[in-house]
Amino acid sequence: MKELSEFKNWLKEITEKNLEEEKLKFVWAIMKSPFVEFHYHLLKDKNLDAKFRGDLAFRFKEHGEKAEDFLISKLDNNQDIDFQADIIFLLGKLNKKYKAKILDYARKFTESDSDYKRDRAIIVLGWIGTVDDTKILGQHLLEDKNSKCRAWSASSFMQMWFNNKSETIKQKAFENYKLALADESDLFAISVILSVIRVMGKTKLGISQTALDELDFEKIEIAKVKAIRFLDNFLKN
Repeated sequence: MKELSEFKNWLKEITEKNLEEEKLKFVWAIMKSPFVEFHYHLLKDKNLDAKFRGDLAFRFKEHGEKAEDFLISKLDNNQDIDFQADIIFLLGKLNKKYKAKILDYARKFTESDSDYKRDRAIIVLGWIGTVDDTKILGQHLLEDKNSKCRAWSASSFMQMWFNNKSETIKQKAFENYKLALADESDLFAISVILSVIRVMGKTKLGISQTALDELDFEKIEIAKVKAIRFLDNFLKN
């Protein structure tokens, strides 16, 4: 196992010489090391390119309980406030030892003035939230000023349903999707809503996923009418 100083020297060489082929080797080595704090600081290091930081973030969970302890301590001590959105996202992936705390923080962060912080918290609620959290998802789907937050609220309903297989969640999701489709103007948010209806409702809505991904306006408008009709029929039964 390398010493911390060796990791630092290795990273310096990678960045100074732009050794692309060494970056993945570094990620695999650091994730197996005991140096959780050093790994964490690399996630925030803007001197590293975005892809490298993304790979490092993706593998941070490999530290397991030590990572979870470390991240929770950051939130408990209100440290690294500008990085809390990413912290809650990382904790949502770990979610072993502190589920109740992670949920509490996620719920709190959905009230943040930061679009990105709400965005990350909404996704985490989809991963680990309960039926009670459908109220929060519905509120953001219908009222959030940020279109991505509205879109992730729609997809988080589906993720929560996947995890719980609850008809109550499905019912609440479809009720909110119907309301959202009536007023939503952002094409991406509409596309996400239609995508999740297709999956949860096991209906094609006369549109392909490719058309949804490409934000094909005309096809989405036609599918939107079909989706509202589908939701009406579902909610009547």
